[in-house]
Amino acid sequence: MRRPLFVFAGSSFGYTFMTMTILHGKSEFVTVGGVKTHYVVSGNGRPVALIHGLGESVITWRDNIEPLSRRHKVFALDLPGHGDSEKPDLSYDADSMVYFLRGFFESLGIERPALIGHSMGGGLSLMTALAHPNIVSRLMLVGSACLGREVNGGLRIASLKVLGELMTSRFVGSTGVMLKTAFGDQSFVTPELLDELKRANRSPGARRAALKVIRNTVSILGVKSEYILHRRLKELEMPVLIAWGTEDKILPVKHAHRAELSDPRTDIHVFGSCGHWPHMKRSDEFNSLTLEFLSR
Repeated sequence: MRRPLFVFAGSSFGYTFMTMTILHGKSEFVTVGGVKTHYVVSGNGRPVALIHGLGESVITWRDNIEPLSRRHKVFALDLPGHGDSEKPDLSYDADSMVYFLRGFFESLGIERPALIGHSMGGGLSLMTALAHPNIVSRLMLVGSACLGREVNGGLRIASLKVLGELMTSRFVGSTGVMLKTAFGDQSFVTPELLDELKRANRSPGARRAALKVIRNTVSILGVKSEYILHRRLKELEMPVLIAWGTEDKILPVKHAHRAELSDPRTDIHVFGSCGHWPHMKRSDEFNSLTLEFLSR
């Protein structure tokens, strides 16, 4: 993954049905570190980068891009191994992914974006802010990884050889199981959302990438100790907001409260009766909260 950055930018011209019909914004591609990377861009103003979680894609921000782009220039990207970005056989280790994010910002000339990261994307956003604080203006962590050891049992089992391959096979229907666990409220698991995530997660290389990400960061005991970073929040000088759902079954809400204890400067917002994806289930409240945070 750590290769010289070579950049090629171009429009997708309606590359996917999903981006044309579901998402607000222009679908584009740029090559970063040899990886052809898909992203959606919309709006004008100070830049905001939306970083999705494991097994997700830009689709996770479908209810947020347009409202946020009324005041900001929003970039939502598919991380390597996800969505419509390439899925090469890379290490997918945390350091390489942080390097990739920095390269993405440099390649598009995005200066000091606010980072909004969900789940795995939150962990990557936090690690990017810690490694390169001069390139991040604000940090918003949504049901974020890297703030505690506890994690859903399915991810712990997926870290094991053979069992991980079985759990992530199409015959098990892992995408649907993940969505039902993430939302709780099954009305949010729409056929449209399920079909799009299945399409991306069944493309060549997607399962391999997901398993590498899991096994790099999670063991059968939970999140590996080197990726529990809540005590390092006090190192950050930029504004930080942590948002969480009270009924999160992937990463428990106590991670947010633990982070607040580690650094009392950190703002916390907890969404009642909400699971792992508050930016979708409680999108109006989430968008208002985010715009207020970005405008401070």
